[in-house]
Amino acid sequence: MSSNYHLGSPLSGIKILDVGCGGGLLSEPEGSLFITTINKTQLSYILGIVVAEKIAGIVPEGTHEWEKFVPPEELQRLLESHGFSVQAVNGMLYNPLTGSWSWMESTSINYAMHAVKSGAGGPSSPTESLSEMESEQRSATAGTSV
Repeated sequence: MSSNYHLGSPLSGIKILDVGCGGGLLSEPEGSLFITTINKTQLSYILGIVVAEKIAGIVPEGTHEWEKFVPPEELQRLLESHGFSVQAVNGMLYNPLTGSWSWMESTSINYAMHAVKSGAGGPSSPTESLSEMESEQRSATAGTSV
């Protein structure tokens, strides 16, 4: 994420969403971005922290920080403010007995979001255009593709 993280407001201060090696998607017009995360609800706290960490031990204690969980509405607002159009939001459910994930209607625990970067408008300055070309050249010479 960002070093500008504020307790209780995990997305405040973020100017660009840091998604690691997928970061190039943020500048690609019509590029898809898929995010899976945990909703910030009482149910996600109980299941994600109390049950999964403290009772069942499915994940190590301290893995989750409820203050950093993000409601889908907040994530959607952030993405839309950075030129994305949210296409779909689906709930996800983990079954610890089978070790599998499944889709569900409710987003009250975990959810997946698909957003597409708007194709409107180009780089805002020649410097930005040059940076994009240099990034593409580095990707091409590294033999990677997005």
